Amino acid sequence: MVVVEHVTRLSDRRSQTSSETFPDDTLEAIRSAVEAVSTSVFEDTAKHKEIGAFDASIADALPQYEYEGDAAGGYNPNCKLWSHLDFNYSVDLYNADERIAIEVEKSERKNISDDLLKFQKGYRTKKGGRPKIEFGCLVVPVNYRGSDNLYQHSLTKLDFMKGVLFIDDVAVIGYRDPRPD
Repeated sequence: MVVVEHVTRLSDRRSQTSSETFPDDTLEAIRSAVEAVSTSVFEDTAKHKEIGAFDASIADALPQYEYEGDAAGGYNPNCKLWSHLDFNYSVDLYNADERIAIEVEKSERKNISDDLLKFQKGYRTKKGGRPKIEFGCLVVPVNYRGSDNLYQHSLTKLDFMKGVLFIDDVAVIGYRDPRPD
């Protein structure tokens, strides 16, 4: 099973108190879903790269969330937040009722900023008078290729952007990638 080493909320790192805090029970459910993933999904990444076995395993444990991919490698339009110039901006998992978006990152530092900006844009995009995203969750490795700590990088980005990141809350879950360094 995947090991979760850290969980942090943006609300714990900023002095703003007018926003909602990421719900405890929801954050625990996401953490449990990450921990329930078998490390075997990391063993044959070439086989699983198209369908994202790690993402899919998390999605299986969170049936109330729409999953961007599907077993056939297709695309779920329910995870699309908006379109621009024939490009669909979507998130990995999305619960429209709870207004929660989850992004699962496995390697790329540059994607963290993109994910935070997606959360921000989702908060600014309204549906039924409410933001499409009120809470965002990043699921990132604490280790990648032996030295990259995407969890710490995510916290650094949150600290840098927290003054202009208008969303109720963002949670960061740091897991240990079981692949050898």
